[in-house]
Amino acid sequence: MSENKPATSSSSSFDPFAKERALRAEASSWKTSSTTKAEHNDIPVIDIGPYLASNSEQALDDVARQLRHACENVGFFTIVGHQVSTEVIDKQFSMIKRFHALPMQDKKSIEMDQASWPVGGVGYLPFKNRKLPSRDTGNRNEAFLLKSDHNLNMDDNQWLDDAVIPGFRQASQVYAGAMVTLGKRLLPIFARALDVPKDFFDQAFVDPLFRLRMTHYPSADTSVSDDEFGIAPHVDTSFCTILIQDQPGLSIYSEQRKVWLEVPMLNGAFIVNTGELLRQWSNDRFLSVKHFVHSNTTGVSRYSIPFFFNANSDYKMHCIPSCCSAENPPKYPGISYNQSQAVAQGE
Repeated sequence: MSENKPATSSSSSFDPFAKERALRAEASSWKTSSTTKAEHNDIPVIDIGPYLASNSEQALDDVARQLRHACENVGFFTIVGHQVSTEVIDKQFSMIKRFHALPMQDKKSIEMDQASWPVGGVGYLPFKNRKLPSRDTGNRNEAFLLKSDHNLNMDDNQWLDDAVIPGFRQASQVYAGAMVTLGKRLLPIFARALDVPKDFFDQAFVDPLFRLRMTHYPSADTSVSDDEFGIAPHVDTSFCTILIQDQPGLSIYSEQRKVWLEVPMLNGAFIVNTGELLRQWSNDRFLSVKHFVHSNTTGVSRYSIPFFFNANSDYKMHCIPSCCSAENPPKYPGISYNQSQAVAQGE
């Protein structure tokens, strides 16, 4: 597959901080205290099982049609039939709970962005952190983050000694591998949905950049103020995000209904959303939607595992040919993750 047709503007004119500045400026006007339960089909449920089982063109056309509708109109959808084993998922949740139950001194020993570790953005992110996303009020969660691309592997991440939680590293690597496999299996569906050859994204995802976040939302009392969040309103920087959670808690902004919707949870299903990279790559054809998590007041801890899936970090993404024309020229320069979202996140 040849590299995409170049856009007309240069990467030097692109401001990677623009979206984040706009979100921060808008945030004070968002009425996030009021959310509405999603109605039937507000968040499409897509069964990818028949396509994965048959690999037929007809099954691909059918699932791509559903994905196209979800990405152009909602920005979020739920997938079932994904073939990720229950054992792998359950094992990872078990390990995350054990990690976050550790004494703080153990978790702090691998705290993110400490001077002694050369790789940024990996390790333990403490409670009420002001990163990912960066907001004035701290996010009421704690997390452990891993990342990998063509330059980084699992050895470059921060790990506790295996004796602290036997099997934690192995389980996390197995889960990350399962997510990479699932992400790559979604690529032909995204390609068909965008009216390009089904192998269109293959070259871009030879060594995909991914970030795996294992998040704990401790329960808070009901006196938490409305301007505090489990995770503050934001849009993802990713090509797509593949999320699983043990309890509901996610709210998204519906561009169709102009309200915040509480996303329902199906046991064993993944919630997928398109992010900034795919929105720009598709010339705004696919959405990148605001979402957040309220402070957890359920009385029990909540855990979630988002997997942020991206093209090779140095791959220059020019406008997808089916998404631009003489009447609809590219709005964004050909640019890589390293030149755009990595800059905005301080990587």
